[in-house]
Amino acid sequence: MTRPVVVGVEGTESSHHALVWAARAALSRHAPLHVVHAVGLPVVGLETYWDDSVERSAKELVEQEAERARDAGPGLDVVTVVDQESPGRALTHRSRDAQLVVVGTHRLTAAERIFSGSLAYQVAAGAHCPVAVVPTLPADVTDRVVVGADGSADSLDAIRAAATEADRAGLSLHVVHAWQQPAVYVDVSLLADYDRAVEEAARVLLGESVAGLAEDFPDLVVTQDLVQEQPATALLDAAQDARLLVVGSRGLHGVARMLLGSVSHAVVLHTPCPVLVVRG
Repeated sequence: MTRPVVVGVEGTESSHHALVWAARAALSRHAPLHVVHAVGLPVVGLETYWDDSVERSAKELVEQEAERARDAGPGLDVVTVVDQESPGRALTHRSRDAQLVVVGTHRLTAAERIFSGSLAYQVAAGAHCPVAVVPTLPADVTDRVVVGADGSADSLDAIRAAATEADRAGLSLHVVHAWQQPAVYVDVSLLADYDRAVEEAARVLLGESVAGLAEDFPDLVVTQDLVQEQPATALLDAAQDARLLVVGSRGLHGVARMLLGSVSHAVVLHTPCPVLVVRG
């Protein structure tokens, strides 16, 4: 049985973008799409407020969104779900049996970041499968998938996932490695040689990160970009004209699972295009 693509909807513009993106993703994967609307009754005792009118409104919303999904993906198998849990919990729970969870997002105000946080961040950090965070639908003229490389196992998983996405969609793959000069105390006369050594090591790391892609994805066009910049800044800059940005996430458990790395965190909150967070 093919595991579904799960998308959270709430009737907003950002969730509409996520729904259309999810419908296309499910169609390309030959997977069913589960459209989930979570009404949010997380506190025991509030179930008494769940009456027929609330349920009817929730079902109407999710059915409308299902029709929108069918329009975006003709022939798509769509399942509708109304969940009484909070959106974060509902989507995280369903991620155990999903191959992909999709959630919309919008640029947060300072107050939203402090008091409510980001649903996209909650789901991306806590999910048990890859999560796509969709702020807007990318323009069709964009033709590349961007992914970061840092030599870690998580980034190698992300590169493989990015290559799969790019190959499936007929796009090119753009692999970015951002390097920075470590803080060291050396003689000024040695700094030029030191910089060259650090850059050369970064170049080798980048090359090793894409090793094997040509054999596994013979039709995939892969470009490499070595940038002297902070990693999050480099990825967000590269994503300005990308169809998809892919980042890795640390394969942690328990409470630590709910924390993304600093680069993934920044990307999820500020991405200009859909971003796929790959769980290591």
